[in-house]
Amino acid sequence: MAATFLSRILGQVREIVLARAFGTQDDYAAYKAAFRIPDTLFLLIIGGALGSALIPVFSRFLGENEQAKAWRLANAVVNWAMGVLVLSCVLAWIFAPTIVTTVLAPGYAPATQELTINLTRLLLLQPLFIGLGGIAVALLNSNGLFFWPAFAPLFYNLSIIVGAVFLVGPFGIYGVVIGVIVGAILYPLIQIPSLLKIGFYWRPLLDRDAPGLGTVAKVLGPRLLGTAAFQANFFIATNLGSGLAQGANKVAAFEYAYQLFMLPHGIFALSLANVAFPTMARLLGEGNLAGMKRVVSGGLRQVVFLALPASVGLGLLARPIVRSLLQSGNFGNRDTELVSHALLFFSFGLVSYGLVEVLTRAFYALQDSLTPVVIALGVVALNLIFSLSLIGPLEQGGLALSLALSTTAEMILLGWLLRHKLHRLDDEGKLLPAVGKIMVATGAMALVLWVAIGLLRSPLESGGKLVVLALTLGLVGLGGGVYAAAAWLLRLEELRLIVRRFVRR
Repeated sequence: MAATFLSRILGQVREIVLARAFGTQDDYAAYKAAFRIPDTLFLLIIGGALGSALIPVFSRFLGENEQAKAWRLANAVVNWAMGVLVLSCVLAWIFAPTIVTTVLAPGYAPATQELTINLTRLLLLQPLFIGLGGIAVALLNSNGLFFWPAFAPLFYNLSIIVGAVFLVGPFGIYGVVIGVIVGAILYPLIQIPSLLKIGFYWRPLLDRDAPGLGTVAKVLGPRLLGTAAFQANFFIATNLGSGLAQGANKVAAFEYAYQLFMLPHGIFALSLANVAFPTMARLLGEGNLAGMKRVVSGGLRQVVFLALPASVGLGLLARPIVRSLLQSGNFGNRDTELVSHALLFFSFGLVSYGLVEVLTRAFYALQDSLTPVVIALGVVALNLIFSLSLIGPLEQGGLALSLALSTTAEMILLGWLLRHKLHRLDDEGKLLPAVGKIMVATGAMALVLWVAIGLLRSPLESGGKLVVLALTLGLVGLGGGVYAAAAWLLRLEELRLIVRRFVRR
């Protein structure tokens, strides 16, 4: 979590630097839109798709002390996945103009579309290297190693920041792309020593008979659809947003808000889910279903404990957060209005996003990738309906709220089905009482924050950047202190667990 926190902070520094250089101008909108195709290819072939398919089988071999089978499988997966990824990137390079002008951003001005096409073709180098790093993350996590996989994104973000600071002057937005490519190369390189230490040795063979490869392929098929469904939600947002008045600016605002939203999501939910997943897979490989259920229940409680107060705080402090972090240079008052409007509606989905991460990984640990996929496909349709209904009155905020509402529906369905699949999700009966106490503690925090924001409204609106930053940090600290005190009075086990871990560290 500490490494993820540092990575997310650097990611936010990256967005601050980009905001100062570009604001919500067309160049930034083109840059973010250009990531859609490379990101989709990476996520489909390598990211959550391959990790969720590979980790359960690889972990099972390790749990059965079959290291030779595990590493033969890993080598086969690396070679097949990278071959498919290279072919996909070549095809995407060829068809980039058609995809951008008809599917991705049909409402952009012609010059912005042309820039998006050029940036997309350059950024297709990124998934090739990030893909190798993603496989390394899956293998290291399966071996219980989380340090370098967690810190690798730091180097990626640092490289982008360097590009944004030093290369934007001579190269414009292309300077940022150079930073992206260099960072992508660093991402797998720093993990290679750890891979070698745990026994991985690369062999340039397309091994079709590797033990477990058929199982990985079987699980991967449905997961590809699920990942495609998730990415489709953002294609919908960019496509519909590009058709708004000043659509590129509002799509850019949506992207800034999403990055801010991902800061607490990445720290609290993704870090917990990434650590819990291989543990669940290994416990199931050992036949320990009760232990797996305890991990799921504990993960859900910890996500709610951390994400619910963060969600409320993010919503209440949306405007001060955007103003203190992003407003400078080419990012002005109007940009703050656009971004904070979307961030407010994103905050409604923070808990749902977090719980979906844990619930989905529980299904993958059970080697059931079909259920989450079917639900994810339904969520795309639901998101499209919500987006078409809400984009008119709420514009980019409607797109954010659509994602929050559709993800909440996904969370409810996943939880209900997992409960039936495991017969009882919470054997110890701790989940519902904990959620009730968390809601009470969050309510106390929200009341104190609401009063404090009202008293400080004038300096928050008209104060200088440093004043707003200091007040925002103070309000975050106040909210966190009230929440921690209420959690302590309510004797929440999650608070004691977190405190014990930090003290022990």
